[in-house]
Amino acid sequence: MTRLGLLTILLLPLWGQEPPRTEITKWQDGKQACVSLTFDDSSINQFRIGVPLLNERGLPATFFVVTGNIPGSRYRAAFAGRPIMDILRESEKVPTTKDNLFERTSLLNYLRTAQRVPEINDFNAQRLSRFIRDGNFEELGRLVDAFLAKLRQTGATYAVRDRERNPSEFNWEAFRRFAAQGHEFASHTVTHPYLTALDEVNIAYEIEKSIEDIREHLGPRHTFSIECPYGIHDERVRPYAESRVPLTRNWVSDHFMEGILRGNPRDPKTSTREYVQWQRGPQAKTPLETMKGWVDTSLDHGVWLVLVFHGIEGIGYEALPTETVRAYFDYIQERAGRIWVATFQEGAKYARERMSSRVTTQRSGDAIEVAVTHSLDPRLYDLPLTARTTIPADWKVVRLRQGSDVRWVPIHREGGNVFLLYRIMPNGGVARLEKGS
Repeated sequence: MTRLGLLTILLLPLWGQEPPRTEITKWQDGKQACVSLTFDDSSINQFRIGVPLLNERGLPATFFVVTGNIPGSRYRAAFAGRPIMDILRESEKVPTTKDNLFERTSLLNYLRTAQRVPEINDFNAQRLSRFIRDGNFEELGRLVDAFLAKLRQTGATYAVRDRERNPSEFNWEAFRRFAAQGHEFASHTVTHPYLTALDEVNIAYEIEKSIEDIREHLGPRHTFSIECPYGIHDERVRPYAESRVPLTRNWVSDHFMEGILRGNPRDPKTSTREYVQWQRGPQAKTPLETMKGWVDTSLDHGVWLVLVFHGIEGIGYEALPTETVRAYFDYIQERAGRIWVATFQEGAKYARERMSSRVTTQRSGDAIEVAVTHSLDPRLYDLPLTARTTIPADWKVVRLRQGSDVRWVPIHREGGNVFLLYRIMPNGGVARLEKGS
């Protein structure tokens, strides 16, 4: 007889069955899939229409906000770097090359979008991406030099200056109320620039100052995530984002998770990794049945569906009609028994904590003791996980104790298996499951 067989025989008299086993379920509360509702650009109807619809259904969401537009923000549109006129004077003698390109495109972007200088009204940073991607810096340099020449010809003096914000009924006080209702707020930079066309100092300004304003007004819990505008995947920008927040929606860096981002037609069920983050972006003409199909696919294959919304009811990019949004939220809420609707940071935290966890289970008299530990930073990773622990078939009532948390836990019986499904706090000490009478 093997050692394992002998050990099993010795344990059977204590239990009358196999020793208890614990596993951490793939998603919170043993749900089949996870869905995160995310909103970009902080357009007004996301809050006028979207938030009430979400709250009526008990659905949390993540809002990636452009902080420079919010009344009360400390940081606004700016050009970080050398004085603008120094760069303009230099450009008269020194042509644009790969070495000075991004400083100059940052300058043009600021003057075009923040100061709205009419002479360069046709400058569009996104249109430069083709040249940058192809490494065609010679032709790109000629285009940039032409715009700089237009600025010099005006004879005007340019400098960084503030401008009036558009009045808004939504401000940091309103966002604090929404956060208290369970919604996450996250960075979408200060001014929503095309970061691919900016130099390092201006990339850092856009990301860091946005995060600072969010931290000041909403607290550190809302500085976990960022989405760099336009859904870019630029590897030059990537380290500036990933070094400042634990989570981006532009890149999936976890080794255990497959990232299928917006625009990627790949079928999520082809992945062999434990987790799949599958991003889909409903647009104005996306059929509701297609959107529902994304939810069904997530349920069928246990994936993390990250939905990316923009405008609602005529305001914002690719705005969806209110009735479409309402019907879609209803469809998701009706499946809440099988879908965990989580904020973007909660979905990532759960997967990371689970994949980093060590679980121990042992018998202690008429109780079972379970401990879950991980080595992640406890200041950031504080989400409870869902444990599934088998128990003896004759147990009828079970009480859980973990620290100050004391509660009764329902017993599940499925296909001859008897088990508990309960939330446990990692690194929170031993959870004691006590047989009640």
